[in-house]
Amino acid sequence: MNYWKMLCTKWSREELSSFSSFKKTAYIILPLLLYFLVHDAAEVLLWAGVGQFMLVCKAQTAEFLLSYSDTVRGIINGLSILLGLFSIWKAVKSEISIEEGKVSERLLTDYMFVAALALSSAIGFNVLFYLLGITESSQSFTDTANAQFGVVFFVGLLLYGIVSPLAEEAVFRGLIYNRMKRCFPLPIAMVLSSLLFGCYHGNMVQAVYGTLLGILIAYTYEKYDSFVVPVLFHGVANVSIYVMTYDNQLSTLNQRTGIIMSAVSLLAAAACLLRIKNKANAEK
Repeated sequence: MNYWKMLCTKWSREELSSFSSFKKTAYIILPLLLYFLVHDAAEVLLWAGVGQFMLVCKAQTAEFLLSYSDTVRGIINGLSILLGLFSIWKAVKSEISIEEGKVSERLLTDYMFVAALALSSAIGFNVLFYLLGITESSQSFTDTANAQFGVVFFVGLLLYGIVSPLAEEAVFRGLIYNRMKRCFPLPIAMVLSSLLFGCYHGNMVQAVYGTLLGILIAYTYEKYDSFVVPVLFHGVANVSIYVMTYDNQLSTLNQRTGIIMSAVSLLAAAACLLRIKNKANAEK
């Protein structure tokens, strides 16, 4: 089997129908495995470089880096993400046409409703999870959140608002979802790719949240057929929650305010989703 050809070729639904189950699985999963391999290797090498630099740098510089250890960790992770993305970019380009990325071809109001759906659904789900005690019940989620919020604020905005959304959407919607929907019925492709996206985050809270958000992202991507849409959705959702929960601001919510905020946000999300569905159906 030519794995590089398997990785980079955009096979049609008809061609995929002749593939064995193993070959279909390899076609879908190989980009994710390559991304992880390059990402993890890059992270190890970058940390080794930081370690060597710490040995030779001045004491004041070492103390400065140690005092911003979470930010250094975030920057290294961001660089590793970009290198991982670079390793699969040829495959991404084979799945995403140039025309898909043209913002000018989509009305500004369409993107505004996608951003509003991302904002309202992210806030609604996160506040609901907090009220139900789900976020507090997961130590691994707490550790992940603490590491993210330890990053200098503006660096965090760059990492979680641009770098992570671009790379993760390239992997999970650009590649995995696009390939799955040529192998499976559309609803199954949406759910399976979203489950993979949720599990990728490594803890139960983000697995549930990521799966729910992943389904919404795949749905809007399908309706607008533009890769700008999932990247925008993901970026807005990340930034809104990063800003809202920075310095543990959710803990200041009382139950009544939280219930109202969650309900209003989820109703707004439902309204945005209905508008997106109706507008996309009208354009067909």
